[in-house]
Amino acid sequence: MLPMKTLFHNKILVIFLYFLGSFALILPLWLHINTAYNHTVSNIAFHLAALKYEFHITKTDIHGKEIVFHIQNSTPIKDFRERERIINANITLDAASVTFNVPMTLALLLSLALSFQAPRRHKITLVAKSMLLLFLLHLLTLYIIALSTLIQSSDNSALMHFYLNRFYLPQEFIFNFASMLNSYAARFEPFLLGIFVWWMLQNMKKPLPNTTTSLPKF
Repeated sequence: MLPMKTLFHNKILVIFLYFLGSFALILPLWLHINTAYNHTVSNIAFHLAALKYEFHITKTDIHGKEIVFHIQNSTPIKDFRERERIINANITLDAASVTFNVPMTLALLLSLALSFQAPRRHKITLVAKSMLLLFLLHLLTLYIIALSTLIQSSDNSALMHFYLNRFYLPQEFIFNFASMLNSYAARFEPFLLGIFVWWMLQNMKKPLPNTTTSLPKF
């Protein structure tokens, strides 16, 4: 029987080898689809942000990795002379700073799932749930960044400032939260998702409690 220390090191080695193999397979695929994925997440996040602040998107331009949204106010506003005013603004989002760690995160998820003993169906479900969590993390991060960018655009436009002031805007909180997410969310996502998968796989190994009750003897 191998000592516990040897088994532990063997498990770490297996995970590491699976990680290298998964990363080598995922990275070329990610380089091929990352622009489309970034634009998709950016579109969903910004549409939600625009809907919250009553803007509609008139045009979308793609410049490399960046996506530029041309917006107008959905709610009519009038100046002191009762003339209707239209807000035209351009908001640029770049999701690359949020999603750059995806290959490492997915490789870690796959290496953990492949190296643990569990039913294949459970592993596939767990990886799918983890990928959904990863997508939601990207969506939340970009949504907060979109809100922050919209608010910042009011600094150069009195009309935009007036329009946005109709809403409750915790500006400092949104700015700080967006900065924190933009700086740390992508860097910590492999560890967060890795801990989640590890914990779920450990629970799969635990035997189910015996829920059957014995019949009374007569």
